[in-house]
Amino acid sequence: MKLTAAFMLLALCVALACAESKGSPDKGNELFDEQCASCHFAASVDVKVGPGLKLLFAREKLQSNGKPLTDANVLEKIEKGGSRMPAFKDTLSADDKADLIAYLKTL
Repeated sequence: MKLTAAFMLLALCVALACAESKGSPDKGNELFDEQCASCHFAASVDVKVGPGLKLLFAREKLQSNGKPLTDANVLEKIEKGGSRMPAFKDTLSADDKADLIAYLKTL
């Protein structure tokens, strides 16, 4: 019985953590406008300074490094930057990054 209760508590904690990390597309849109829009188009695939991000999550790979398009790889790109893109690891909070990824999924 104790094992079942412990498992249920663990499952609840995991569910809550997943719900919290989902992110807000609306907040992500605001962040995109503030932090990303000077270099990336949201409503186009055309290159501005960096690639346009329309339909980003419909693509198979990240254009910049060829890695499969996953939340983890997009997060890594946001955190580490690359070539002309600055790193945002210490600039954006974990919640900000989750919000930004949630927004990018709507493009």
